[in-house]
Amino acid sequence: MREEKFDCRIDRLPAGCALEFVFYAWPTADPGLSDWSGTAGAIRRDPAQRTLMLHFAPGRWLVPEPSVETRAMLNKAALAGLGMIVEVTGKYDQLSITGPGATRLLACGIDIEAILQARECAALTLFDCPAVLARAPEGYAIWVQSSYAADFVTTAERFRALLEGGS
Repeated sequence: MREEKFDCRIDRLPAGCALEFVFYAWPTADPGLSDWSGTAGAIRRDPAQRTLMLHFAPGRWLVPEPSVETRAMLNKAALAGLGMIVEVTGKYDQLSITGPGATRLLACGIDIEAILQARECAALTLFDCPAVLARAPEGYAIWVQSSYAADFVTTAERFRALLEGGS
């Protein structure tokens, strides 16, 4: 039987603007908020599958690189007194882990299939680092709290090297 080579890539993505939206009460019964998913763990994407909003905890959304339309949606909810927009630029470093070995790499720290079984994203601690993890088209997108990013990458690279050597 031929062994397959372990293959995955860890990339740090350029830092950009980021916001969080926090509802004062959740769930909300406001009928004007039909664009907001009430399902924890949902991701709102644009037609090109870029992440617009991640519902990572009850009543909380991470909004990386907000578009004009997304900002308008956030402003509408804030002006209605339903919650507040929090500027979090610099709070997170965004990374991607892609390739056929991405799930196996993350399994070194969590049971990723169990965590994302009924959701697309989750706030969690990964390799001892607070993060928001999301499914992405070729693997996973991860927003690691910036003060932990170097440790996260070091640990992920160490596990990747072990998996490459042990395949």
